[in-house]
Amino acid sequence: MLRTFIALEIPEEPRRQICEYLKQWQAVSTRGINWVKPENLHLTLLFIGDTEPALVPRMIGKIERACELYDPFPLSISGCELFPAVNPRLLWAKLVAENRSIYSMPAALNKELQVLGIEPEIKALKLHITMARLKSQQPEWLEREFHQANFDLDSFEYDTLTLYQSVLRPDGPVYTPLEQFSL
Repeated sequence: MLRTFIALEIPEEPRRQICEYLKQWQAVSTRGINWVKPENLHLTLLFIGDTEPALVPRMIGKIERACELYDPFPLSISGCELFPAVNPRLLWAKLVAENRSIYSMPAALNKELQVLGIEPEIKALKLHITMARLKSQQPEWLEREFHQANFDLDSFEYDTLTLYQSVLRPDGPVYTPLEQFSL
């Protein structure tokens, strides 16, 4: 079985800016934070989970069909957020959509994949890019710094989807692209 998900790729400039913040915070961070590796930054559209390897070629065709319905998504970054608000476990960059079409994409992908008997995990799409996983309570000064980060980026076009395989390892997940799709 392969553990799979579909993600929207981050354009070069937003990725560069996120990586700058990651470097700054890693230099002053305390214990209990697992920082996301730069190559693992993405916006998850649909977590699929355990997938039969033999289904991957058929999944690719279905994802291509769903992608035909969409143009690139203009998204901007609007600061950072700790989630949940009480005892946070994640630090992420908040994304803002210029139009609502991105919110229908997970349902379109799901509809195509259900024909193959795949039942992906269905959650409301929360536009974010995970930057770190918090394993313990962080000092107030660091949480303030996260919230006060002057991290606002104008809109960029997000135009590439990737079907990933995810392998969980003690030192962090390893994501392998299985196929990429253009919008």
